[in-house]
Amino acid sequence: MLPRDPAGTTDRVSRDRSFKVGFADPDAVSDPRTKALIQNLEARTDATATIVDSTGEALLKHLADGNVDLAIGRFRSDSPWQTDVAFGPALTTHGRSADALELKAAMRNGENRWIMKVERASRAVAEPGAND
Repeated sequence: MLPRDPAGTTDRVSRDRSFKVGFADPDAVSDPRTKALIQNLEARTDATATIVDSTGEALLKHLADGNVDLAIGRFRSDSPWQTDVAFGPALTTHGRSADALELKAAMRNGENRWIMKVERASRAVAEPGAND
């Protein structure tokens, strides 16, 4: 079935009915768009989000290694992590131009079915104009 998840993220989430979420920055936890994304993804997957205790660079390393399924935070569009993880569409954008920070989810590279599922959930809850 295409697209595929070489590491089986979507199948594992379906089987275990759980996915692991971390927050790259503490402010992301309380953002209403973050809560909406997690709820939307729980509904789409019939799984429950489990929050992991990790932040910042360590969280993105856990994500790249497959120990976390989703990292949510505020990232610059030119984040150095963009080659190591897959970023979803912005839920909101703070600031302007090159200094703008986008609240968005990051997923493990290559897990294309999971990435598509998170991208659809992100677009469903994104602030109007967040990705213009």
